[in-house]
Amino acid sequence: MKVLPIEFIGQGALLEPADPKLHDMAVEYCARELQNGHELNLSKFQKAWVLVEMDGDEYAEIHGISGWVWRVDIPVFRVTGRQVDRGTIMLTERIRAFLQDNGARGSEAFLHISSKELPEQRCKNWDKSLEMVGAVPADRFSVKV
Repeated sequence: MKVLPIEFIGQGALLEPADPKLHDMAVEYCARELQNGHELNLSKFQKAWVLVEMDGDEYAEIHGISGWVWRVDIPVFRVTGRQVDRGTIMLTERIRAFLQDNGARGSEAFLHISSKELPEQRCKNWDKSLEMVGAVPADRFSVKV
C-alpha cells in the first residue's frame, strides 16, 4: 500500500492529471464509494491523496482518498436589538462582499453555532436567520491538528 498524491499540470481550464491512470482510478473510486462522488472534481482540492494497493510498480486498487481545501470559518456572529433581521443581512452582506473582494466568490464559509450554548444564550430566531442567508448544515467535525 502506498499513499500517493493526485497532481495536475497546467492551469485554469487547461489542467490535466499528471498521472491519468491514477486519476482515473481515483475518479472511479469516488463514484463508487462516495455519495455524489461522480460530481467530485479532484482539481478543486488544494491537494488530494489516494491509498493505493500496488502490484509491483503497477496500481492494483484504490482503497481510500482524502483531500483538503481552505475554507473560511466565522466563529462569532451575533445580532441583537430591534432590527435583528436587518442587522443580520447587513453583517452577512458585508462579510460576503469582503470574501468576494478577496477571491472567494462561489466558495463556502462555515458559521459556528455552538452546541454548548444554553437555549437562552442563543439568538432569538437563530434558525430563521440562518434560513434567511441561505445557510445549510455542513456535516463537519472538528479535529485538532
